[in-house]
Amino acid sequence: MLPDAAPDGCTYLSTAQAADLFGLTPAAIRRWVRVGYLKPRAKDARGHALYDLQDVTEAEFLAREAAIRTAGTDRRVRRRIAA
Repeated sequence: MLPDAAPDGCTYLSTAQAADLFGLTPAAIRRWVRVGYLKPRAKDARGHALYDLQDVTEAEFLAREAAIRTAGTDRRVRRRIAA
């Protein structure tokens, strides 16, 4: 179940919610942040990162695309998203 949209119209997800939504581990979401596929858009009351649903969806696409391009090779792909 997704949280309600924020006043700015975006739906924000915690790391755990984003991971659950895509059937991943929270470590995978944090890895997307490290490699530049995703960046936090807000923080919750405890200071934890919140991600825009649309950004998480795009990061999942980028990660899947990179996995397909490098399948069967020793090459690792790192692609940064524009700021």
